Amino acid sequence: MPIVEIKKLILLSHQQEKDTVINILRDIGAVELVDIKETGILEEMESLLVPEQPAAAVTYLESRLGEVRYCLDFMQRHFPLKKNFVQQFTGAKINLTPAEYGEFISRGKEEIKTVYSTCRAIDEKLNGLRNEETRCHNLMQALAPWVGLTLPLERIEDTPRLRMQLFTVPADELSSLQQSLIDKAPDHYLEVISSEKELSYLFIIYFTDEAEKVQEVFKESGATGVSFPGIKGTAAHAVNTLEKELEKIGQERKELFIKIEDLLAYRQHLMAYSDFLENERDKNEAISKFARTESAFLLEGWIPATAVSGLEKLLTEKTETTVLIIRDPDPEEKVPVLLRNSGAADAFEVVTRLYSTPSRRDIDPTPLIAPFFFIFFGICLTDAGYGVILSLLALFIMRKLKLGGMGKQLIKLLFLGGISSFIFGVLMGGWFGDLIKLRPLWFNPLDDPMRMLIFSFVLGFIQIFFGMGVRAYQEIKAGRVLDAVFDQGLWFVFLIGLVSLALPQFSAAGKWLAAGGALGLILTQGRSQKGLIKKFFSGLLSLYDVTGYLSDVLSYSRLLALGLATGVIATAINTMSGLLAGSVPGVIIMVFFLIGGHFFNLMIGSLGAYVHTSRLQYIEFFGKFFEGGGKPFQPFCNTTKFVDIEEGEA
Repeated sequence: MPIVEIKKLILLSHQQEKDTVINILRDIGAVELVDIKETGILEEMESLLVPEQPAAAVTYLESRLGEVRYCLDFMQRHFPLKKNFVQQFTGAKINLTPAEYGEFISRGKEEIKTVYSTCRAIDEKLNGLRNEETRCHNLMQALAPWVGLTLPLERIEDTPRLRMQLFTVPADELSSLQQSLIDKAPDHYLEVISSEKELSYLFIIYFTDEAEKVQEVFKESGATGVSFPGIKGTAAHAVNTLEKELEKIGQERKELFIKIEDLLAYRQHLMAYSDFLENERDKNEAISKFARTESAFLLEGWIPATAVSGLEKLLTEKTETTVLIIRDPDPEEKVPVLLRNSGAADAFEVVTRLYSTPSRRDIDPTPLIAPFFFIFFGICLTDAGYGVILSLLALFIMRKLKLGGMGKQLIKLLFLGGISSFIFGVLMGGWFGDLIKLRPLWFNPLDDPMRMLIFSFVLGFIQIFFGMGVRAYQEIKAGRVLDAVFDQGLWFVFLIGLVSLALPQFSAAGKWLAAGGALGLILTQGRSQKGLIKKFFSGLLSLYDVTGYLSDVLSYSRLLALGLATGVIATAINTMSGLLAGSVPGVIIMVFFLIGGHFFNLMIGSLGAYVHTSRLQYIEFFGKFFEGGGKPFQPFCNTTKFVDIEEGEA
């Protein structure tokens, strides 16, 4: 069965064997630990058990993990790891042998201290350089309008008789200010250093006795005083000095980047040690889910029935005091769900998981959606050439990268989707659009779209009826035979009757089927209501649900739309490429245009095929029988973010 049988696990052992037991559970990777504080056993055995506390090592491990993450983030910020096209979607891990991994871990403690302190020191220096660079740029920007001033800035100071000042004034107020100064303080010296679109930059010398009049003119014209405390020499000299400082900062930054580049030799070590620390932290945090006495500890969890014998064997071989109890779950317990499909159905498990995990008493819809998803994906892409490339690309990724979980399932699904696209491309004559002109074995949707539309509706009816049939099976299995007859059987009759009305050869029988189904629905769909009138009107109103079934069927027209879109875009690419083939350079451009255009169309078409085929499963199919809401099985195990440890190598 795709839904694996899960058992409840209760384990009791001596405190001295705690580390051994935890390592066994982590290495076997088949036990989901349960927080014992949530099971109620502590209340039942309050006088004997107390909850375990997280191991003291957790704080230490978190601290070291923070240091490692800081170093990795620091290196990534300045020298990011480059990923190829495939890795952009699948991620990338470094492959290590067990020996290499062990060496990295053994060297990790001392290396981290050195690398962390070095990264910190460099980061602080870079921040200091960045701040100093910002200061220099801001000061240069402020000094730039004053480079025409030949007077050293430190000599712009007041004397008992004279005042000297730099100031700015709005450009449109300059002439007004000059005239006001002539009228109110004629004994002054005013020099326009520079002017811009909005501001003019000025230097003024005036007598102290006329300071009040000059300040009044400044206020009227919106002038603002400017000063450069601490700067000696002319503005031009100061700018030149700042430029030299910026060059020095740039050189220092280059030297620091060389040091960072030298640290990259430790990046793989840090990655391996990061994964090690995370697993060690998780191992020590797991202890907080246990309960303990003075000399023993107790844990609970969930385990697949198929893994029980393997765990029992390991505990027997490596521990002396462990007692293991395996039992069936109680009806009220929320049991995690583990899906395990075999063969081609495994690839489609990712579609189910992205929607919801089945509940414990539900059925796994993965094998049910597999044939429909396979067919619909191929119809949406409908190109044999694209199918071949998609399958080869997926096969290349599977061979090139070590994938697991949903990533591996998704690539397998795309591989099967490519095969389906190839099949329907051959049937419907799609070979990179019309680039390769081969006659379809069945028909070309571009020439006969109505036929394709009818074919899509037929597939929709088949899947919807199949979903209703699955629901009827669930009702019968649960002992609700009449519910299956009334809620699914009568709808079967009614809908088949309506469809038959559209077919002249079956219209007579269709009338009777539609009338009989409608009458049956009116009489039974209100059976949960009280009173005959409520029962009748509830049953009558239930006929309105036929619009929902018809809209579901209409949704399958997207199969036609996507199939046509892929073919039309591919044909358009071919047509535009043909316009370039008038010369040798044109032929070269045409080849690149064909490759780029068809690859883009393949990517967009594959994405659309996946998304819309998934939507048909989620909305139109799952809505007929699947509820979901299960809790996925999450075993306690070693996990890695950065490294893959190669198996079978010393």
